[in-house]
Amino acid sequence: ATAGAESAPPAHPDGNLFLAARHEFMNAFGDLARGKRNWQITAYALMGLLALVSLADLRLAASSRVVPYIVQVDRLGQVVTVGAANDLQRPDQRLVASELARFIRAIRTVLPAAAAAGQAEMLRRAYAFVASDAAAFLNDYFGNPANDPRLLGLRLTRQVDVTGVLRVPNSDVWRLQWTETERSTQPGGLTRTVAWEGYVTVRLVPPQTVDAVQDNPLGLAVSSVNWTQVGASVSAMPVGADTTLDQGVKP
Repeated sequence: ATAGAESAPPAHPDGNLFLAARHEFMNAFGDLARGKRNWQITAYALMGLLALVSLADLRLAASSRVVPYIVQVDRLGQVVTVGAANDLQRPDQRLVASELARFIRAIRTVLPAAAAAGQAEMLRRAYAFVASDAAAFLNDYFGNPANDPRLLGLRLTRQVDVTGVLRVPNSDVWRLQWTETERSTQPGGLTRTVAWEGYVTVRLVPPQTVDAVQDNPLGLAVSSVNWTQVGASVSAMPVGADTTLDQGVKP
C-alpha cells in the first residue's frame, strides 16, 4: 500500500485521477518540448551569427591589399625610420619605356616548340600588363592559328629587338618600334628580319596583390594596342639552303 501511494500521481484539485495524470504528463513532456524549441532557436541564432562572421571575413579577404613599407637603417644596422611607401603617382618615363619594351618583347617573341613552358610564362607576364579591352584584341589575334606562338614554334623562332619607345606628347599613347628576326627551324631555312611599329595606350593602376607587384610593379595597364609591319623583310639564305621560310606563317 505504501509503494502504491508513493507512485500514485498527485491529486487533481477536482479529485479526478485522469486529469491529474494528464496534467503530470503535460508538465513532463511540455518541458521537453519547450527545451527542444529553445535549443532550436539557439542553434539558428548561432548559425546566423556564423554566416555573418563568414561574410565579414570574405569581405576583408577580398578587400585586402599589399602595402609596401620602407625601412631605413643606419651603418650599424639599427632601424632609423619605418613608414608605408606612397603610391607612385607618375613614374619616370624611362621606367615606363623599359616596362613597355619588356611587354612587347614578351608578347611578340616566339620560342621553339620544345620550350612551350617558357612561351607560356612569357605570355603570362605580358598579359600582366593588359587591361580587358586590349586582352580581347590579343585573344582574337592569338586565336588565329597563323599567329599562335605554340604553332609558330613548330616552324620558326622569333627574336624581338626594341629600337625605340617614345611617348606621344600630351597623351597616354606610346609609340614603339622594334625589329623581328625570324629563323626557320627547318634545315636550310631562311632568316628574315622585319621592322615593326606599334602604338599602345597606357594608364596607371597601382598593384594590389603580391603577384601584381612582382609582375607589374609600376601598375601599367595597356588598354589598347595595335601594330603593323613598316619595313620590307630582309632575308638571308644560308649556304647550301634549298628551302624557304614557311610563307604561310605571317606575324
